[in-house]
Amino acid sequence: MQETTVESLGDRGRRQPRLVLRLNTGVGQAGRAFDAEVLNLSRNGMLVRTGAELSLDDPLEVVLPQSGAVRAKVVWFADELYGCSFPEPISEEEMQAANDVASIEDGGGAARFGVDHETLGQRIKRLRVASGNSMRAFAELVGVSKPTLWKWEGDQVRPRHETMQRLASQLGVTELELVYGAPGRSNPAPNEDTNASLADIVRACRQRIAKAAGVDTACVEINIDWDRDGDATT
Repeated sequence: MQETTVESLGDRGRRQPRLVLRLNTGVGQAGRAFDAEVLNLSRNGMLVRTGAELSLDDPLEVVLPQSGAVRAKVVWFADELYGCSFPEPISEEEMQAANDVASIEDGGGAARFGVDHETLGQRIKRLRVASGNSMRAFAELVGVSKPTLWKWEGDQVRPRHETMQRLASQLGVTELELVYGAPGRSNPAPNEDTNASLADIVRACRQRIAKAAGVDTACVEINIDWDRDGDATT
C-alpha cells in the first residue's frame, strides 16, 4: 500500500461543514469487515480510524446510522487514519443521525452495540423474525441447532466468521451490516414513507438497486418524464 497526501480530501472537506465525532462502527472491504471509528464526517467524505490495512484500490462500505452500509473510497491514509470520499453526498439527516448516535454512550456494558443501538444477538433475532422464520426453521437454514441459535440471539455466544457469512446471506444483509448494524432494515420502504421527499425516495431506490446489482450508486440513474397531463412515466 502506497501512502498519498492528505490534500485531496482536505480540499473537498472545506466545501461542506465537517462533523467532529467518535462513532464506533465498522467498515468492509474485499468481503471482510473490520472495527472502525469515524472521527469526522461531512456530506462529501469522512475520516476513519481502524487497525485494519485498507486498500486504496478497492471500494469500501461504512455502516452509518439511518443509512446502513454506504459506499466510499479511500483517497489518502497515514498510520491508522484513512480519508475517504463518498461517490455522492450523504444527506444532512444522515449526518445528524450519526451525531445523535455518537453522543449516546452505551454505559460500558459487556455487549457491543451497533449504530442501530442493537447487540448482534438482538439484530439476528429482529431480522429472523422479520423474515418470518421460527427459531427451529431458521436454525435448519443456517445449519446449526436451535440451542445454538438461541445462544446467538441471547448474546451468549458469538457466531464464527464463516457462520456469520451464512447468517448474513439468509437474513438478506451484508456481513458488515449484520455485525455493525442494519438500521435501514427496520424502516419502511421508500414508497411507504409518506413524509419522504421525492429526492429521498429516488436516492434510497438508487442505493437499493446498486446494492442488488453489485455496482456503485453512481452507475444507477433514475429518470422521470412528466407528460402534459401531469402524469409521470419512468
